Amino acid sequence: NMETSNDIDVSKLQRELVSALESDRRYARENDAKFRAVSQKVATYEEFRDIVKASHLQPLERQDIIGGSRNQPWNATARTNGCDKDELNELPIKGCGQPETGQEFIRQWRYFKGNTFQ
Repeated sequence: NMETSNDIDVSKLQRELVSALESDRRYARENDAKFRAVSQKVATYEEFRDIVKASHLQPLERQDIIGGSRNQPWNATARTNGCDKDELNELPIKGCGQPETGQEFIRQWRYFKGNTFQ
């Protein structure tokens, strides 16, 4: 049947186009980050690599910093159900839930930073 071999799969073409556009955006974003890293004269390759890897991150908006409503949790992978301990290390976790304010986040960060989980 000649007609079926000439049919165009529009949805497949659309998916390919979206993928190609995203790939182009990623290339441009990472390439710009590389030039920024070189102009900043980073000291090590690790710093250079980290700048390129973080090129997809966006700076915080003013309302994100100063009491604006958050549409995204501090840590999207954090468990919100009442957990009592770190399952890997069997250490009790103080304030296990997601922090509600920046101060709570810093307090929890310092707590976890002070504990060595090795």
